[in-house]
Amino acid sequence: MKIRLCAVLILLSLFVSCSSSRIEPAFSPVYVTNSSKYTVLPPVFMAGKLDAFQQMSAKFGDKEFEMPVYVVADETQLSMTVLNEFGTTLAGLFYDGSVLEFNSAVFPKNMKAEYIVADFQFCLYDSEELKSALSKIGIDFTTEKIPGTDGKTTEIRTLKKGKKIISKITVISETAGNSISLIQYENFLRGYSYTLKTLD
Repeated sequence: MKIRLCAVLILLSLFVSCSSSRIEPAFSPVYVTNSSKYTVLPPVFMAGKLDAFQQMSAKFGDKEFEMPVYVVADETQLSMTVLNEFGTTLAGLFYDGSVLEFNSAVFPKNMKAEYIVADFQFCLYDSEELKSALSKIGIDFTTEKIPGTDGKTTEIRTLKKGKKIISKITVISETAGNSISLIQYENFLRGYSYTLKTLD
């Protein structure tokens, strides 16, 4: 259990950075690459919606772990509650475009919550808004939608700089109603990946 919790902390520290409890109106830039700084957008641009428990499977190098995360993502907010396998809260995040709050009793004080917010934005925000914002920092953002025969649509989102792929995102949703069932995020530049699967 201690080894597993340690792996969780190491991996999440790559995603985020903030004090153990802070609220701030000004947001730190997110380095999509070492030279491309992205400023998180307000949640009004959220295109996909989530309001359910997710099973998160994450990987960094040879370290892997799974844990439940409750996510609410819509046009007004992004909020997350990270739990351990016993249902105890490890961390909570809330972002509404004006306030970014991250509370944790276990994560390092130098973690940045903006990186979690940015990853979710790349997965769920309106593609045209993302394309416009990312083009200003030299990042190409492309999308491809693939209709399936099972009533689901697969969307592939790609972030590139020049010919180099930075991240690839796969979002599977119900064609009718746009209910998201799976998100797979692969960051090739930083060397991590995770999957969020909506639990019934």
